Amino acid sequence: MRLLRAFVALIVFVAATAAPARPAPPATAPVADGAGLVDAARAKLASGDGAGALALLQPYVAQHPTDIAAGRLLGDVYFRVPDFGKAEAAWKAVVKVDPTDRETHNRLGALYAAEDRVPEATLEFERSLPLAEGYAGLVRQHQRLGDIDQWIAEIQEAIDKNPLDADKISLIGHVYEYLHQNELALLAYRKVVNLRPTSCGPRVDLSNVLVETDQYDQAIGELHACLARDPKDYAAIINLGDAYLHKGEQARGASYIDQALALNPMGFEALVDHGYVLDENGDWKDAIVFYNRALAIDPTRPEAYIDLGFDYAGQHLFALAEAAYLKGLSVAADDGTLHYLLGQTYDEQGKVSLAREQYRAASHSPEKYIAQQARAELGLLPPQ
Repeated sequence: MRLLRAFVALIVFVAATAAPARPAPPATAPVADGAGLVDAARAKLASGDGAGALALLQPYVAQHPTDIAAGRLLGDVYFRVPDFGKAEAAWKAVVKVDPTDRETHNRLGALYAAEDRVPEATLEFERSLPLAEGYAGLVRQHQRLGDIDQWIAEIQEAIDKNPLDADKISLIGHVYEYLHQNELALLAYRKVVNLRPTSCGPRVDLSNVLVETDQYDQAIGELHACLARDPKDYAAIINLGDAYLHKGEQARGASYIDQALALNPMGFEALVDHGYVLDENGDWKDAIVFYNRALAIDPTRPEAYIDLGFDYAGQHLFALAEAAYLKGLSVAADDGTLHYLLGQTYDEQGKVSLAREQYRAASHSPEKYIAQQARAELGLLPPQ
């Protein structure tokens, strides 16, 4: 690897600490007698025992089709096998029971996107809002459809007709954020904060972009204002931890991440970020445990795959690194960080043509530091 590890670590931290948490309606709780079984199945999945998880879940879900948590997890296991047909069937059964289950709609969106079923993916991501992953998925699908500019114009037209529509302004803020048009995202989020000054959600959204633009103290101020109203707001706590980590205050950031994990032991963001802190302390084996736990919570998000692959590559376990990155790309085919790091993994092994393909994909990333570095790496490869 030609790059300094510190620079690559910076890329991984910026892009692969879990996407900042967003407030969302709580998931439907599992029935009481299934909670222990779901936990046991999730533990097996996190340890790599997918067959054991299936052995627990298949008969239980067949007998308890209204247990949302068990049905969703069964789909997760199939997705990781991968058996997309069975995953789709399991998740569609869940949303038939509860059409408002946003987490499962988002999973269906990721599955359809992986299968290039773009219209269906778009519909499912719309149904998953206001999940952060849903906004990101929507942007990616409209980019694939080639109508992203038209879609943005339609949202803006609706805002022009109703300038007080906080939901539409929040939507366009998320679109600009995921397009890395940070000034426009900040403008939108500040409008939503003014429209909903007592709500934590808009401040959390605003803080995400403030961190992205290195305005750490302002972000921290917004998050503390949120916690003054609700000291147990998970999204604000985990994002506060992220903000302090970005600021370079590692111990303080880790303390907030620990708080978030204690508050929500199954929080995807807290699990990934705790793994990152372990990595920073040189404990990569325990970090991998937490990344796998995160994937047992949600296998359709790319962040944990990025960190898993990075750890494996750092130990020269290239086959495992490749597998992690490729799985991540199956759920986020346009993720520049995944393409870039997979390219580096191929480069390390002398797989020049494969490395070139991945660097080229990464060079089109909207994340400028990824795109620039990918282009630099392309220039260092032997000529074709």
